[in-house]
Amino acid sequence: MTGPDVALRADFEALAGIGRDPAGGWSRPGWSPQEQAAHDWFADRARAAGLSVRQDAFGNSIARREGSEDLPAIAMGSHLDTVRNGGLYDGALGVLVALEAARRIAPGPRPLEIIAFRDEEGRFGPFTGSRAMTGELDEAGLERLRDGEGVLLADAMAAVGYRPDGPRAAARDLSGIAAWLEVHIEQGPVLEAAGLPLGVVTAIAGQRRLSLRFTGVAGHAGTVPMDGRRDAFQAAARFAVAFNEMIHSEGEGARGTIGIVRITPNQGNVVPGEARLSLEIRDADNGRLDRLAGRVAALADDAAVATRTSVSVKQAYASAPVAMSATLIAAFEAAAVDCGHASCRLLSGANHDAGVVGRHLPAGMLFVPSRGGVSHAPDEHTDWPPIAAAAEVLSHAAANLLQSRAIRD
Repeated sequence: MTGPDVALRADFEALAGIGRDPAGGWSRPGWSPQEQAAHDWFADRARAAGLSVRQDAFGNSIARREGSEDLPAIAMGSHLDTVRNGGLYDGALGVLVALEAARRIAPGPRPLEIIAFRDEEGRFGPFTGSRAMTGELDEAGLERLRDGEGVLLADAMAAVGYRPDGPRAAARDLSGIAAWLEVHIEQGPVLEAAGLPLGVVTAIAGQRRLSLRFTGVAGHAGTVPMDGRRDAFQAAARFAVAFNEMIHSEGEGARGTIGIVRITPNQGNVVPGEARLSLEIRDADNGRLDRLAGRVAALADDAAVATRTSVSVKQAYASAPVAMSATLIAAFEAAAVDCGHASCRLLSGANHDAGVVGRHLPAGMLFVPSRGGVSHAPDEHTDWPPIAAAAEVLSHAAANLLQSRAIRD
């Protein structure tokens, strides 16, 4: 084992001691003392690697090594928070591999930065750290922003030593960054099934979230004849089958999930009078996302007519796909070839900090396999050889980019 591999393994072992949850896995929610401890630990390790470290007004940790010329930086990293009872690798992998790359890369004309974002997992809303840095946080209502347990963001920030006006003050002049590189676990089964150590992300899928409400007539389960029923759940069930068939018919790129079903009155001896569904569609093609979301209403209407119920459909959330930089895709692929590691291209169905940063800057992502496709769980795991390969490829790609005078697609 090489010296740098020893350092990277030691980093994983050290971070594994922060936020370990007695109930299983790791719990470092955004703006918790555990997340703060992880950022403090990262700052110490980055300084030991010869980088200067600061935290912006929102608590994002930024480690930096200056270049020999006045050029925008190459930035890389991810996040250090976790879901409750989450795994060791989600987010943390990207920060630790970036730190390892900084130890290996010689200084170049461009500065090098490692950024560990706050609250990627969304305790106080999705990607609050990267959205604060890119100026995307909506200032309206920030003072009232609470987590699922009613804790105010301002109070959580103050508890670990930050001013509550931090979200407004963290926006950065992004002209100082030339490119963003992020290594992440796949959180899916594709790379493991293919037997590949690395995946180069082409795009981060966009999303449409919709809520549906089927309304029928509740009645006694023993006395209302089958032919006379207006069963809201039967409408929802018909729709669910049709929705699944629609997504399958679109081919590999589309994903559709009905994740929430609520039936009223939800009693065994009552014909359901209401059924509410929440669904999500993901795709890298924004036009197809719009088309599929539009077809949801038609499928729901068909199900309602067939069951003599009514239905309403509302869009709850929409985000556009984010294409990764063609230049950075090529940089990762060339580095993989140079380092002797096989890779493939793939779509990220999950969103990441790269999806936020990529709306403003050239961004690139490199995936490593997730054993069994498991993530956000204590048994989330990635074997060591792909981690070592990712560290090598990120180091190689970033070193080349540090020497580049122009980074453009």
